[in-house]
Amino acid sequence: MPFFGTLDVATALSNAPTVAHLNPATWELPGARILQVSYEVDEAQALAITPPSCHPSIPPYATFSVMQFPSGPHGLFNLAMVRLIVRAGIRPRGLLLGSYTNNEAAAAALADGWGYHIQLAEVTFASRYELVRGTVSIDGTVALDVSLDDPEPVVGSDLELFDNLHLTNVAGNDPVIVQVDPTYQYTSADRGQPELTVFDADALGISGVEPVYGIVAVSARADMELAAPRFVMDPAVPAIQGTRRLLTS
Repeated sequence: MPFFGTLDVATALSNAPTVAHLNPATWELPGARILQVSYEVDEAQALAITPPSCHPSIPPYATFSVMQFPSGPHGLFNLAMVRLIVRAGIRPRGLLLGSYTNNEAAAAALADGWGYHIQLAEVTFASRYELVRGTVSIDGTVALDVSLDDPEPVVGSDLELFDNLHLTNVAGNDPVIVQVDPTYQYTSADRGQPELTVFDADALGISGVEPVYGIVAVSARADMELAAPRFVMDPAVPAIQGTRRLLTS
C-alpha cells in the first residue's frame, strides 16, 4: 500500500500565500541560467511535510535551485527555491517549501499569480568553467550556498527539473495546491558534483528538510516560459482523485 503525506494542511495554510485569481499573463524569460542541486533528505521529516494528496519520493530528496533571469516583465531578477520532490499520482513534482528573490515587483507578481511562497533576499548566481554557484543571503548572512562542481555537457532533455506544487489560499474559494509548469527551450546543459555548503533552514524559514547525501547537480541555459496554472488539486485528497483543470479566459 502506498504511503501518503501526513502534513497538517490547516496549519501549513496559515503560512501559505493568498491569491485573488490564478490567471496571470504569461512571462517570457529568455536566456535563463539554471542551477539545481539534489540531496537525499531524512525520510521521517519528509513524510511529515508532504501533503496527504501526494506520495513521498523513494528515497526522499529535495532540490535546491538558483536561477538568473536577464529579462522579464519586471526586469532582471534572480530566484532561488527549496523543494521537496513528491509524487502526485505517478508524476514527480517539486513541492515548494520556500523561494527567494532580489526583485520586489517580481516577488509580488509570482505570489499573486502563481502562489509562490516567496520572500525578498539577496540571491546571487555565478558561472565559471569549473563551477556554477548560487547563494541566498538574508539580513546579510548566507543562508544557502549550493554549487555544481566539474560540469560535463549533457543533453537538455536529460534534465529533470519537474513542475512545481504550491500550497495556496484562494480568496473566496477552498485552498488548493497549484501546479506550476514552466516550459524550457534548452541551449546548453551540464551535470556535475553537488555541493551544499550552507543550508540554514531556520534563516530560510524551512522545516522538515535535513539533507543527508548529495545526488547530482545540473545546470542549464534556456529560454523559459511561465504560463498561467492549468491544474490545481485538493491538498487533502489523493491527487488522482482531487486534481482538476482550471478554466482560464
